[in-house]
Amino acid sequence: MGKFTALSLAGMLTAAAFGPALAADLLPPPPMVEAPVLAPAIDTSGWYLRGDVGVGINQMSSLRSTLQPANALGGAAPIVSQAYASIGDSAIIGIGVGYQFNNWFRTDATIEYRSAAAYRKGMTYTAFCANPFCLDTYTANVSTAAFMLNGYVDLGTWAGVTPYVGAGVGFASHRMKGLTDVGAGVGYAADSSKTNFAWALMAGLGYNVTQNFKIDMGYRYIDMGSVSSNPIICEAVSGCFFEVQSYKATSHDFRLGVRYTLGETAAAPAKETQQEKMKHCNADANTKQLKGDARKTFMSTCLKGDAAATAAPAH
Repeated sequence: MGKFTALSLAGMLTAAAFGPALAADLLPPPPMVEAPVLAPAIDTSGWYLRGDVGVGINQMSSLRSTLQPANALGGAAPIVSQAYASIGDSAIIGIGVGYQFNNWFRTDATIEYRSAAAYRKGMTYTAFCANPFCLDTYTANVSTAAFMLNGYVDLGTWAGVTPYVGAGVGFASHRMKGLTDVGAGVGYAADSSKTNFAWALMAGLGYNVTQNFKIDMGYRYIDMGSVSSNPIICEAVSGCFFEVQSYKATSHDFRLGVRYTLGETAAAPAKETQQEKMKHCNADANTKQLKGDARKTFMSTCLKGDAAATAAPAH
């Protein structure tokens, strides 16, 4: 009896230990889950329209006055130094048309208007003053229109976001209006216009809202050449130096825009998954009634994407 009990206990322990493994061996294999099919790549070639708004953080450099160095009226010009200078920011609005050559390169032509920026400058001089020096204050408004030809490299798309870099060349036309000079006297200058070569460097992100519609957020550094006034005419012509103000104009621009591709964008063929390729290769091998080494060779070349494998003769 004791021997029977021991044998029974051993059998129960064995069943407890190996029962789940044996049961698992008897279960049918889990169904094969196919990998999801990738969304088709979109061919974005074609013409597009664009529109942008933004703000330009204007910068001034190389500020000059014809009173620097002092050389007017046969050496009687005052000794001049710059006390301060500033230029306000501009609102930017622009439109353009472009062409997307492929998923990596595009170009466009744009025209934009930059709203009037407040020009302020102070200069000190020593002539004609009761005090040790006098301060002249110059004020004006400067607006700009720019025409640019641009090229961009799109760096790839992830989750609908496409970073890009670009560069552009063109010209910028500046208009300085209402220049006044208030100091020991008062002077005015007629409105002036000046057109220069301009160039720009850009970087930003595009977001695909739909296949045809994109939002564009970008930064641009633009060099717009020089701005120059007409000569300042004094109220009292006697002792007037007919001074001209000028500076180099650059800007850090931050823009938000949209791009709309004209027409319908065609979907490129989706890349075949490995499971789909295996299925097709097996079907082709069965159709050709390939067996043994011939089937192995065919399957190897077929799975590698060698189109010549499909032309292999049946054995």
